[in-house]
Amino acid sequence: MLAKGSSLSALPMTADPALYFTRHGLSLVGLRRADTGFSNEVWLTDDAVLRLSPRTDHAREAGVALGALAAGVHTARPLFWGTDYNLWERLPGGMPTPAQLTPHFWNAVLDDLERLHAAPPEAYSPRPSELWVGDPGLAEGTDWTPAELAALLRVLSTPYPLTAPVFVHGDVYRHNLLADARGQYAGLLDWGNAGWATLEHECAVLDELEPALARWSGRIDLGLLWRLRLELLLKVAGAGRIPPSAVREALAHCG
Repeated sequence: MLAKGSSLSALPMTADPALYFTRHGLSLVGLRRADTGFSNEVWLTDDAVLRLSPRTDHAREAGVALGALAAGVHTARPLFWGTDYNLWERLPGGMPTPAQLTPHFWNAVLDDLERLHAAPPEAYSPRPSELWVGDPGLAEGTDWTPAELAALLRVLSTPYPLTAPVFVHGDVYRHNLLADARGQYAGLLDWGNAGWATLEHECAVLDELEPALARWSGRIDLGLLWRLRLELLLKVAGAGRIPPSAVREALAHCG
């Protein structure tokens, strides 16, 4: 058995997920596919979690997670990884229900994010531009009114200044959070989108904005936040996961 933190080459794309566990000497007790993971395939046992994604830099993600752990963030420890997979320890708990996402829960999440922001696990890499510009192509494919389409194209194509760089998790929403048996916050998962961005990028993904706005009101540029959230919601709506009304609400905040 390899030492923890080791990596191996990819298995064939048709490989049985069980092989990823057994090649590292991990138990298969409780093996089942998870009902989470939009951009990757996730398998669980009683002790470990397998995430399969050929597009992810799994070695980098493991390094970021280890850095987050060192900063005191509640997250899973990476065990093994390769070119197309990562195996993680399985933390107790499960995805929180909407009712469990209380202000108290979100404030515990924000505490962890502040630990991450204060101790970035990677050195800052200068960004190519100091301006945000959206993707006007995201406005296609939905029955917007002419006025709505014109407003979307205007917002998405007009440059907007970026704020100070922050190392962010970048994907903090319900599917990447853990609640314990009492419904309390237990951890933050999936570091594939982590990197240097802005505080507004961190907030744009949140299921609930109010706790972050209350805590970071003096630091958040609302114009940038709603533009980033608009772009995200357009992607999610384009995949059929939310109604266009959510996009319209965000657009109304963009001025």
